[in-house]
Amino acid sequence: MAVGKSVTVLGATGSIGRSTAALLDGAGFAVEALVAGRDAAGLAAQARRLGAKLAVVADESCLPALRDALAGSGIEAAGGEAAVLEAAARPVDWTMAAIVGAVGLGSALAPL
Repeated sequence: MAVGKSVTVLGATGSIGRSTAALLDGAGFAVEALVAGRDAAGLAAQARRLGAKLAVVADESCLPALRDALAGSGIEAAGGEAAVLEAAARPVDWTMAAIVGAVGLGSALAPL
């Protein structure tokens, strides 16, 4: 068990992100942040299940839906590219960088 280990998942609602979340579920990790592109509903469900501190949707137009889905959960919601980079730069034990292509480069390098 990885009690006390903190993690951020970039690309949380994609295939790799969902597989990562399945491994984290119940494994004792402290989930600092989850980042997704546009799937506010999927991100919110995942954030609630994993007890994430922060959920970020890259497409800022999806932020109202994310906030609504997280209402009352105590999970912080944010949106936009700056929020993605801020989430990626938060100090954690490890980061799963699962945002594919050039669009994921900045967030993949932010934790370094």
